[in-house]
Amino acid sequence: MISTSLLELRHLQYLNLRYNDFGHAPIPDFIGSLSELRYLDLAWANFNGPIPDHLENLSKLLYLDLSSNYNCYCKSLDWISHLHSLEYLDFSFTNLSKATNWFQAISKLTSIKELHMMDSALADIPPSSLPSINASVPLAILDLAVNFFEVSTLALIRWFSNFSSTGLTNIDLGFNSISGPIPDVFQNMIFLSSLNLGQTGLEGGIPAFFGNMSSLTVLDLNLNNLTGELFELMRNLSGPTEKMLRSLWLSENSISGSLSNLSSFSSLEVLSLHTNQLNGSIQEGYLKLPHLTYLDLSSNNFTGPLPDLSFSLSLEELHLQKNSFNGTFDDSIGRLPKLETLWIGSNLFHGIITESILSNLSRLQNLDLSLNPFLTMKFSPEWVPPFQLKFLSLRHDKLGPNFPLWLKTQKQLIFIDISSTGIVDTIPIWFSGIAPKLQYMNASNNQMKGVFPDFSFSTIASDFSSAVLHIPKRLDLSRNKISGSITFLCHARDWELLDLSNNLLSGQIPDCFTHFERLKYLNLANNNFSGKIPHSFGSLGALSLLHLRNNSFSGELPTSMRNCTNLKMIDLGENRLTGNIPTWIGDRFSQLKVLVLRFNKFYGSIPPNLCGPNIQILDLSCNKLSGFIPDCVHKFFAMSVVGNENGLFIIDPNFSPIFMYYPIDPDAFVNQFRSLENAYFMWKGKEVKYVSHLGLVKLIDLSSNNLGGEIPFNITQLIGLIGLNFSSNNLTGSIPRNIGKLSSLNFLDFSRNHLSGSIPTSLGELTYLGFLNLSYNNLCGKIPTITQLLTFNASSYMGNPGLCGLPLNKSCPEDESHQDSNNNATSNEKNEDDGFISEGFYISLGLGFIVGFWGIVGSILLNKAMQYAFVKVLNAVEDFVYVKMEITKGRLLRYFKKG
Repeated sequence: MISTSLLELRHLQYLNLRYNDFGHAPIPDFIGSLSELRYLDLAWANFNGPIPDHLENLSKLLYLDLSSNYNCYCKSLDWISHLHSLEYLDFSFTNLSKATNWFQAISKLTSIKELHMMDSALADIPPSSLPSINASVPLAILDLAVNFFEVSTLALIRWFSNFSSTGLTNIDLGFNSISGPIPDVFQNMIFLSSLNLGQTGLEGGIPAFFGNMSSLTVLDLNLNNLTGELFELMRNLSGPTEKMLRSLWLSENSISGSLSNLSSFSSLEVLSLHTNQLNGSIQEGYLKLPHLTYLDLSSNNFTGPLPDLSFSLSLEELHLQKNSFNGTFDDSIGRLPKLETLWIGSNLFHGIITESILSNLSRLQNLDLSLNPFLTMKFSPEWVPPFQLKFLSLRHDKLGPNFPLWLKTQKQLIFIDISSTGIVDTIPIWFSGIAPKLQYMNASNNQMKGVFPDFSFSTIASDFSSAVLHIPKRLDLSRNKISGSITFLCHARDWELLDLSNNLLSGQIPDCFTHFERLKYLNLANNNFSGKIPHSFGSLGALSLLHLRNNSFSGELPTSMRNCTNLKMIDLGENRLTGNIPTWIGDRFSQLKVLVLRFNKFYGSIPPNLCGPNIQILDLSCNKLSGFIPDCVHKFFAMSVVGNENGLFIIDPNFSPIFMYYPIDPDAFVNQFRSLENAYFMWKGKEVKYVSHLGLVKLIDLSSNNLGGEIPFNITQLIGLIGLNFSSNNLTGSIPRNIGKLSSLNFLDFSRNHLSGSIPTSLGELTYLGFLNLSYNNLCGKIPTITQLLTFNASSYMGNPGLCGLPLNKSCPEDESHQDSNNNATSNEKNEDDGFISEGFYISLGLGFIVGFWGIVGSILLNKAMQYAFVKVLNAVEDFVYVKMEITKGRLLRYFKKG
C-alpha cells in the first residue's frame, strides 16, 4: 500500500513508483494533494480501478506516466486540461474506451511535447468534429499506435502536424487504418526522424519524396500491402535519406524481385525484409553495410550461398530462416565477433559444420540450424565452445548417433530442441547440469535408450526476461526407447506439458502430482505402465489433455479426478481399467470434447449425464457396458452442428508463443503442440490415428458391448456426425426411419445386433456415406433400389435372412410373382393377337431386338453397378409401355436374367 505519510513531504517534486506491484489497489486520491510535484511516474505498478480526477490539482506537473496499468480506466479526461505545464503524458496500455472526450482534452495541453497513448482503446474521432488548432504547441513526439482507428487516422495525422509549432519528429500510428497509398501529408515534415505506419493497410510503393527527408532515421512500414520491386522502393529512398536512414522495416508485405544493392545506405543499422516475395541469390557487396547490427531476410525465396557479410562486423542478429539458401558453410559466419543470434533454419544448406565455424562467436546466445536435412554436425568431443547459449534448435539435422558432449558446457540453456536428429544414445548424467534452467526441451523422435536420469528440472526463475517467461514449459521425450520408471517427473512440477509417449517406460506412475499446478497437457500413451492411476492426479486442476492409452493401467478411475474440471480430452483406451463409468465425468467436465475409454473392462450402464454439449468424440467401444443407449444423445450439441473447426482444438490458443522470443518459429512451435491433438479410433474396420484438424471429427462408437434396447430415435438430430458405430451389441427394434437426416455421415455400422424391420429408404439420402454395414441382424424386406445403397457389396447386408434384392443374390417374392404374371399375360395375349402377327413375327422381332440390344448394352451389363442402374431404369419405364409390348418385355427380361 502507498502510505498517506507521503503527504508529510510537502515539498516533494519527484515521485517514481514504476515497476512495483501494488496488488490491484487503486491509485490513491491523495496523490493529487502533492501540489509541488513536477514528475510523477506510476507505470507498470499493477494499479487497478479509476484514474483519480484529483490529479488535476497537480498544476505544476511536467511529467506524468500512468502507462501499463492494464486494469486502470478513465471515464473522462477533462481533468487533463488543467495541467497547463504538462510536457510529457503517457497513457499507453490503460483503458480510455469510455473517455470519448480524449481528443478535446488533449487539444488544450498547450505545453505538451510528448504524447503517448498506445493501445488505450481510444474512441475513433469523426474528422468533422476535430477542434480548432492552436499552432503554438511544441508537440514533437506522437504515439497513438494500436488504437485501431477506422476513419480518423489520416485526419489525426494532418491535425497534429498543424498542431505542432516545432514540427513532429516522431510519429507512431501503427495498427490503425489508413488504406490506400502512403499519403502526401508527410511530404513537408522536414524534421521527421521516426515514422511507424505498420499494419495500417497501406498499398502501392514508397513515394519519391521520402528520399528528400534529410532527418529520417527510422521508417517502419511492416505488415502492409506494399507491392512492386524492391529496387524501385529503394530507389525512392535514395537522396538525403539514404545517408541518414538507420532502421528500415518492410517485413510482411508483397515486395518482389531480388535484393538490390544497398551499399549506398551507409548508416543502415537495422534491415528487416522478412515474409515478402523476394528471390534470387544475393550478390557480393550488396550488403556492404558497416554499421549493420540486425538483418532479417527470413521467409522469402532467396537461393544461392550465404550472403557476403564480411563488411558487417557489427552484426548482432542474423535471420535467414525459411528460404532456399544452399551451399556449404564457410568461415565467414565465424568472422562476425558480435553475433548473438544466428537463425538460419529451414534452408537447404549441406555439408559439415565443425567447431571451427563457431569457435570465434563468443557472444552467441541463440542458434538455430534446424530443418537443414543435408547438414551434419561434427564437433570434437573435447571442444569447449566460447559461448553460452540460451536458445538452441537443431531439429531434423544430422547430430547423432552420440549425444553431443559439448552441450555439457552450456549452463544457461533455456530452450533446446534436438528432436529428429538421429541420436542413438543414453541421456548422460551430466545433463543434470543443463536441466536446472531449461524452460523447454524437445528430444523427441530419436532412439534414445536406457533410464532417464533422476535430476531436478527448472522452476520459474526471477532473472528471466518477460519474453522468456511466455515460453510454455514443455518436456517432450516422446518416440524414443527410454525405459525404466518416471520418478524424475516428480522434479518437473512447474512444467506445463509433459510428453513421454511411445517409449518403453514401465512400472507405476509415482503419486507425486500434488503440486503440479501448471500442468495442462500430459501424454504417457503407448508405454508399459501398470497399476492404478495415482490419486494425486486429482490435484491437476489445470489439466486440459490426458493421454494414457495403450498401457496396462488397472482398477477404477480415482474419484479425486473429479477435480480436473478443465479437462477437454481424455484418452484412456487400451488398458485394463474397470468399474462403472463415473457420473462425475458428465457432471464436472463441462468442457470435455473427446472421451475415449475403448478396450477396457468398464461395466454397468452409460450414465445419462455423459451427454455433454461439447463432446465431439465419444468412444466407449470394446467394454462390458450394458443397459440402453441413453435417450439424451440429442444433447450432444457439438455433434448437431455441421461445420469446420479450424485452428487448435484442445490446446489453449494462448499457448502459442505470440509474445515469445522472436527467433523461435511460432508456426513450427504450434505444430509441435498440435501433434498432441490426436485420437485413435476404429474407422471402417481399421484402427486409425487422427492427428490434424481433430475438430472436424464427430464420432460415436459404442460397439462391442452388451447394450440392449432400441436405437434412440432422436439420434438423427446429430446432423454433424461423420461416424456412428453400434455394432456387436444386443440392440433391437428398427433403424430410425429418418436416419437420412444425418447428412454428414461417412461411416455407419449397425452390424451384429438384433435389429428388425426394413431398411429405411432415407439411407439413400446419405450422399457422403462411404461405409455401410447392416449385416447379421433380423432385417427384412427388399433392399431399396437406390443408387447410393446399391454401391455397397453384399457383405453390407448379409446375415439378414429376411432381406432380398440386389446386391444380395436373392430375389424378392414380389419380383417372382411379377414374373409369373408376365408369363400368364404373354400366353393370353398370344391367343388374342391379330392374325397378321404370327409366331414367326415374334421370333424375328425377338432375334433382331436381341442382336441390336446386346450389341449396345451388353458391355454395360457386365458392370455390376451399371446392371443395378439398368434394372432401375426398366422399372421406371414399365408404367409407360403399351400392353401389347408386355409380351416382348417378358421375353427380354428372361434373356436378361439368363445373362
